[in-house]
Amino acid sequence: MLFIKQINKTVFFCVVGFILLIILLFQPSKQERLLDSSLNKHFGLINDGETGSARVRLRQFMDSNGESSQSLFLMGLSYHSEKRYAKAVEWFEQSVSTQKDTYPPSWHYLGWSHFYLGNGIKANDAFEQFLVIQPDEPDTMFALGLLAMEEGEFERAGELFGRVVQITTQSRNHLIRAKAAARWADVQVELGQLDSAISLYNDALDRNPDLYEAWHRLATVLQRVGREEEAHAAFSESELARIRIRPDLMQTTEFPE
Repeated sequence: MLFIKQINKTVFFCVVGFILLIILLFQPSKQERLLDSSLNKHFGLINDGETGSARVRLRQFMDSNGESSQSLFLMGLSYHSEKRYAKAVEWFEQSVSTQKDTYPPSWHYLGWSHFYLGNGIKANDAFEQFLVIQPDEPDTMFALGLLAMEEGEFERAGELFGRVVQITTQSRNHLIRAKAAARWADVQVELGQLDSAISLYNDALDRNPDLYEAWHRLATVLQRVGREEEAHAAFSESELARIRIRPDLMQTTEFPE
């Protein structure tokens, strides 16, 4: 009888363990939801730069189907892509204030819109809210790092940029990893850790040599530590990258004919 009881206990715990595993596997994910297929064409228009047409179609869609967090988000996104951040905020705030099924990216883009408008506190709150829904989102963490730098909270900024670098190390998103490493290097300069800063700048520029501002800051740090030849080379790389990426910044001189 004792043997049978022991078997029954074993079976019982196995069944309980299996049930718990099933529950864990089928728990709702905190990852962002996919955009509803009926709104894909509207998103495509925004992505193609046809924002006015997208807004016309979105208004027609909402007249027929009612407002939803996703349709309101796309209205905000259309203005955000035009850098009309005040208008974008209006629509993103409507999106996140819907009574149910808030579309998570609305918080992220609301944060960036407030960021570009100089509303640091509101931007921080929106980014933090997005991280509650979708933890470890690197671009959101990067934004929080920028806000921390603006407030002079360099230790916190370094932690955030370092976390972004860690998260993206094994991913293909080398561009965000590069810009996070470059900003982490900026933090190290502020903290007086110049050797660490040089290493991080080099890491960033290995992944994205088009970061002309990072080349310039690297050159400045190299000058400070007396590595003049390397500094001169970095200044040259900065100029070349700037010409590649921002030819509009080049000053042109017109001569009278």
